[in-house]
Amino acid sequence: MRQRPELPPTMASQRMRISSVSPAGQRRRAQARRRSACCCGCMLLLCLAIVLIAFRGVLGRLLARDSEQEQASAVLSPLAIHTPQDAYWRYDLIPVTVRVVDPQGNPRSDQPPRIIVTHDGKRVTTIGHEGDRVTVRYDGKKQAWVGNWPPGWNPEPGRYQFEARVEIDPTEWPWKVSAGEEDEDEERPEGEAWAVALAPFEIRARERPPMEPGLCVATWEFDFRSRFRGPDDTAGDWTKLFEWVEYIGADTLWFRGAVTQPPDQGLTLEQPFKPLNLEAIPRLGREAHRRGLKFGTWAVAYATYPRTDESKNPDYDYSIDISRSTGQTTETDYISLYDDRRGQHLADFFRVMQASEHVDMVGLDYMRTDPGSGGYELVDRFAAEMPVELPEGWESWGERRRQKYVAVKVEKEYQSDRDFYDCWNWWRAHLGADIIRRIIQKSGVQKPTWVFMLSWWHGMQHGQDPPMFTDAGITMLAPMLYEVDDRPQFDAMVEGWSEYLRPGQVNLVVGDQVDFLRHQRMKYGPTPAELYDRMVTAHRKYLEGGFTQGAFWHDINRAVNPNSVGPFDGREWALAGAAAFSTVRDTWKVYPLHAELSAPDSAPIANAFGVEVTVENLTKQPVEGVRISLCDTPHMVGVGLQEAPEAQLWGEPYTDVGTIPAGQAVEVPIRVRITTADAQRRNQTMLALRITWDEGDFQPPVRNELPRTIVLMKYIRGI
Repeated sequence: MRQRPELPPTMASQRMRISSVSPAGQRRRAQARRRSACCCGCMLLLCLAIVLIAFRGVLGRLLARDSEQEQASAVLSPLAIHTPQDAYWRYDLIPVTVRVVDPQGNPRSDQPPRIIVTHDGKRVTTIGHEGDRVTVRYDGKKQAWVGNWPPGWNPEPGRYQFEARVEIDPTEWPWKVSAGEEDEDEERPEGEAWAVALAPFEIRARERPPMEPGLCVATWEFDFRSRFRGPDDTAGDWTKLFEWVEYIGADTLWFRGAVTQPPDQGLTLEQPFKPLNLEAIPRLGREAHRRGLKFGTWAVAYATYPRTDESKNPDYDYSIDISRSTGQTTETDYISLYDDRRGQHLADFFRVMQASEHVDMVGLDYMRTDPGSGGYELVDRFAAEMPVELPEGWESWGERRRQKYVAVKVEKEYQSDRDFYDCWNWWRAHLGADIIRRIIQKSGVQKPTWVFMLSWWHGMQHGQDPPMFTDAGITMLAPMLYEVDDRPQFDAMVEGWSEYLRPGQVNLVVGDQVDFLRHQRMKYGPTPAELYDRMVTAHRKYLEGGFTQGAFWHDINRAVNPNSVGPFDGREWALAGAAAFSTVRDTWKVYPLHAELSAPDSAPIANAFGVEVTVENLTKQPVEGVRISLCDTPHMVGVGLQEAPEAQLWGEPYTDVGTIPAGQAVEVPIRVRITTADAQRRNQTMLALRITWDEGDFQPPVRNELPRTIVLMKYIRGI
């Protein structure tokens, strides 16, 4: 007896049905019910035959032989569908296998099944050139049709199902209606008929990890050094770094700890990260904790810094770029996402940070391919797995030709073939999320984690995705707000995030960079004020109907670099960040006080003028020791304020407010003066006021462990 190919195991909930669009559909369903009854009768006869085998000797054997022959010639299902798991995450590329056979059980490779996905009874449209179809190809080894379904960007969690159908002739199958069953005058149904098989599955979304709102972070991206200058411009040892953290009211410092940038002695696969920064991590963490701050450190995941000497870099597999004109390939400074050794090194770093008592959280930057070029070593797997339309003869092309084709598609034809571009970006995000999952699983990290993200198109353009990264195990995402060319582009970017994400999906900590050029010099006014506005706008508008969980200010190194600050002082950039932090915390009501500043847009130079600060106690108990001080900024001085000791509040002159009763508000007048004109700044002078108060035991939502400082800021034009 000829052996039929084994069908793959299918899910217990898989169903098969016959569907038709002919006018005789009702009649066909009635006939199917009769066929079902006929099949039940056959099963009963088979059971009786088995009994006769035991008790009827030769007769039983004859009946058994007849039964085997009948089963060999009868296949009850024209197709079967299978997906390996019951549930998937939003970053998963979901595989599907469909076996199509003829009535004799022979695999059919001539007729691909039509496969769609439904959710809540509706057909699902996803990315790819077919959109609402699942693309499959015939696998000769499996003797089945195989394919993958990308759920697309931010799919709705819930129950889904694959639906495969293949056209059949019902009269060829063993459950066809016999002539004796039909009425003599009954007409056979006409029209097309299909066998339909279903395979349900679930798309899951990881619940947003718990996180207290109001996290405000100062970052240090450059290498550790032993000497530094504080916000008061005095030089000192490396602990001066923490004066900046406290000056802006941050509760956390993030430090770039693991970076592949070769020192003089070079780096190897056994030592892939610069020792200088790794050795500084426990020192910085210990000092942060001594000051009541939290400390986090991150790894530069897949970028290395310029490789001027090949012999001094670890022997990774590096990402490939290709010339669009000549087809010549070159290695980039990015490590290939295919290199599992890098993923293991990142997991090792996470594991050590998990074990360190000095580290509170750990993160990743450059969790992507090169955004400008490169990553084309990924082309063949991408083309094999994703539903993209490929040119005829693709498999016979040489590797470089295939790489060049994809490079042209994603870099030059991205607007004319959005399906292809969408698939490339989604597939890279899926690959990156799976790498993150493995890093977290291998390291066993339990501490909060974060990933820096590029923010244009909510990271999609660079192979990053907030829901995917969250499903992979990341606690919070840190979108960088400074990769934009102008304010209209920034506003469009913010709108893109609000349209894409829903409140409660992910934790976001948004941040902007101290950079005069990246804020278009003074095109939109004083650049520190633009930094403040972008941070606050993103905090309020990235999530429609909600707020981001916190913010970060990037970074301390740039605040002391004259090439970054422009005609403004590093303290102004820091105070702009501090004012943004205060606004973020105010929206979450994690401070006992709410404060507002009323000041004119312009004022005469050298003449004293008044401003007013309103301070409101939001709690049900008094807030004591309230003080308002004037921050030291260029060309702005106080009039009639008390002089503070230099060691206290950075020597800022102040006025005492005292105790504010529960639920009460006070209005505090303050007089100031702009000392001189400054054409380089267009006569724009920063007024920054700091409100502080004594320690207290306030009830939630107030967070008593946060720095007790609120900064209010406004630029006033001297006239």
